[in-house]
Amino acid sequence: MTDFPDSSQLDLFEHSRAVALANDVIDALIARDAALSTERVNGLCIEEPGHRACEALQTLCRALGEWPRWSANPAEVAEAVRWLDGRVHPAALSALGDKAADFMQPFWRELACVADQHAYDSAYPESHSASLYLRCGDAVAAATAAHAVPNCDGNVDALHWIAVARYRAEGLNACRAQLMRLALLAPQRVPALLAEIDEPLLNRDWRAFQADCHWLDSEDDTAGSWYPAWQLVEHPGMEIEIGELATLPATRAGQTFVEIRRLLSLETHGYSAALVSARSRLRELSREVFALYMARRDVRHR
Repeated sequence: MTDFPDSSQLDLFEHSRAVALANDVIDALIARDAALSTERVNGLCIEEPGHRACEALQTLCRALGEWPRWSANPAEVAEAVRWLDGRVHPAALSALGDKAADFMQPFWRELACVADQHAYDSAYPESHSASLYLRCGDAVAAATAAHAVPNCDGNVDALHWIAVARYRAEGLNACRAQLMRLALLAPQRVPALLAEIDEPLLNRDWRAFQADCHWLDSEDDTAGSWYPAWQLVEHPGMEIEIGELATLPATRAGQTFVEIRRLLSLETHGYSAALVSARSRLRELSREVFALYMARRDVRHR
């Protein structure tokens, strides 16, 4: 009498076969072989038409077949970015899991090389090579490209890219200058920058700033402009060089930051009439920040 495998063994065999076929497609995709990946995904869909990854794998095969996309100007590069973000990357995450980044990286790098040929266009910041180099994990190239943007210290896109690139390449202290300058110039962009950097110490400080500066309107997207002044009060020994002070916006938050820098310098020379005058000026600019500043001084001198 012939022994037949039970149903559970058959299910296991069929499952293993499906996994092997899918893995063959994935290997061809990672190797960036458009013809072979298409051949293999067609075989998978014929043998296993209900396989959960078929649709996503087909999308990735088509992406390889359609690449490179025509990108003769920033608008067309931006369109390619939207296509990669909207169609290709979601499919890669669905089908490839932790190999998705390996699959996507060459797309971003090749697009960054194309974008290198185009000047910065404020209408399409996502198409600038600095942004694309960050996507493919090349922080050094991203920083170089961002520094090449005209007036990069006053350009909020360039400041964002440099901050992320310097953090990834050199660590937290290297990115503080750009972060603080961005907070003064475009405070509404700070949350997105902090999320991209995702540094626990910065996130902790941001929460502490919001708690300490409770008088600020949490719904006001310019409230983050007070973050640099709070940083100086909270961390007086921290070196925060943000370029020419004269180029900072003439807002109360900006003026308060400059005044606290002056105060910290005067403090190193001991109590003086100049220090008293500077403290008076800080109180005029912001009674709340002055109170916070004096409270920190009282704690440190107990």
